Amino acid sequence: MSDKSLAGYMYPQIEQLEKELISKQNQLNCLMRITQAINANMAARDLFDMYSQFLQTELGVKRLAVLFREKDGWACKKAISFKPDHLEDLVHILVRKYKDFSKVGELSHDLMKQFELVIPVFHKDDPLAYVLIGDLEESNEAYDRFKFMITITNVVAVAIENKRLFNRQIEQEAYNKEMELAKNVQQMLIPTSLPKEEHFELSSIYRPHSNIGGDYFDYCKFDDGSFVICMADVSGKGISAALLMANFQATLRSALRIYDQLDDLVQHLNKTIVETTKSERIITFFILKYHNEKNVINYVNAGHNPPIYISGDKKRWLRDGCTILGAEDYLKDITVGEIEMGNEETFIVLYTDGLTDLRDGSGSYFDEDLIANFACSHRNDSATNFNKKLLEELEHFKGKQAYPDDIAVLTAKIKPLH
Repeated sequence: MSDKSLAGYMYPQIEQLEKELISKQNQLNCLMRITQAINANMAARDLFDMYSQFLQTELGVKRLAVLFREKDGWACKKAISFKPDHLEDLVHILVRKYKDFSKVGELSHDLMKQFELVIPVFHKDDPLAYVLIGDLEESNEAYDRFKFMITITNVVAVAIENKRLFNRQIEQEAYNKEMELAKNVQQMLIPTSLPKEEHFELSSIYRPHSNIGGDYFDYCKFDDGSFVICMADVSGKGISAALLMANFQATLRSALRIYDQLDDLVQHLNKTIVETTKSERIITFFILKYHNEKNVINYVNAGHNPPIYISGDKKRWLRDGCTILGAEDYLKDITVGEIEMGNEETFIVLYTDGLTDLRDGSGSYFDEDLIANFACSHRNDSATNFNKKLLEELEHFKGKQAYPDDIAVLTAKIKPLH
């Protein structure tokens, strides 16, 4: 073969090699830029833009759909010449049929026929993303191009998934810190010691749930021997509920020194809550005041679970009051309940809805009837022993079931002086 003929034979091969080399260099540059963007913690949205631009300019992709799994479902993060009108149906087809890199055949579903290639990205057996590619430019390097598409797709998808997992970890750590702070706030507000005197005894049960709600109870004694007991349940969970509870406690303790009448006190509390929360939070509340000299009880129930009152063989639910606090600017009707106590010992049990939400293995609730029956059966016990037995009863009742919410119980036993 002559030198001229040899040159004519070799030139197309050299030209092809040069094209392949340039293509490899471009792919390497693309991969390097993607890697640099990932290391620089580029936002996922910008990373999707960079990825789609590479597919368009370097690999000749004219139709594209990037489907990515998010916390609440699948989303189309990037689209070129594609409208995600039937995204749910499309994802269903992909999850059911496409486990590996695939070409779309003629017998595929109509939603798939606008594409030529499917690139799935899995973590173990769970799909993370699907990239659908269509209208590819003709090329003699289809195999290498497909390999690079798979490589860059996996790099981007895994990087975004790692970013999502990292953000979730940060959110979880922040949530854990918030819960710890809420727990600390709540523990500071719950009384650590309660009175146990000859004529009056208080005892409590408190079982906080992992989400830390807004259960609260308190006690205040006055110089004339009268005293107040109360219980509240703040809506919501976490630090916001704990802080609202702290604000509520401070307002209540201050108001107790100013307002002698319970209806005025409750009206003031409601106004303060509305001003603080703009009616975005509500509080159920029960307050009872024992007048030592008169041997009389007054109370207001603001939408709270009705405490049970037992005196001798008589029992009643303490329901008189008004609506929940924080829902309305002004409480129109506040009924102050009044009970003239006799000479017999009185038993009063306050509790939050965590108690009545408790279920046994068959799904039955620890309802008001069970509470009343238990209280009547143990009315001769001290408040401390009553709560001890009640807690044992709750553990037996729920069996292996978990506590669904905070549980707070405040038990008062009163022996009249007169």
